[in-house]
Amino acid sequence: MKTIILSMALFFVANINAQWSYQLVTDGFDEPYKVAYTENDGTAYLKLEKQQGKLLFFIKGGFFCDDNLTCDFVFSTEKENFKTSLLGQKSTSSEMVFFTWDLMNESADFITWFKKCSKVKIRINETTCTTDYFTFSMGKSSSALDFMLKD
Repeated sequence: MKTIILSMALFFVANINAQWSYQLVTDGFDEPYKVAYTENDGTAYLKLEKQQGKLLFFIKGGFFCDDNLTCDFVFSTEKENFKTSLLGQKSTSSEMVFFTWDLMNESADFITWFKKCSKVKIRINETTCTTDYFTFSMGKSSSALDFMLKD
């Protein structure tokens, strides 16, 4: 019985932490900068970063082979889903896929669903390696996006 209760408690705590986090990073060496991210089970994360006034949106986790990848998204709420695709680009280290070099230039539907969904599933389609699937909680995604856009 104790094992069941402990397992349920750990599951609940893990789900509370499974949401977007955001912060201002100040390391003392570089100018302060903002980051926002959400992790799945510790093997991958989605991240937002600003560079040259643009909002990068990417995933890190796994190993990606193709230079250009079709990335399918399913944004979900309790009642409905929105499916879309973006063309991603692999990093030189092959550990990241950049979905877009400026999130705010994506469709209004993409931004709306990014902000309102509770979960996103991502399929990164490969022709050389195995296709990868990821699921992330999107709790606090609207707050994270607003934080990243404020100057």
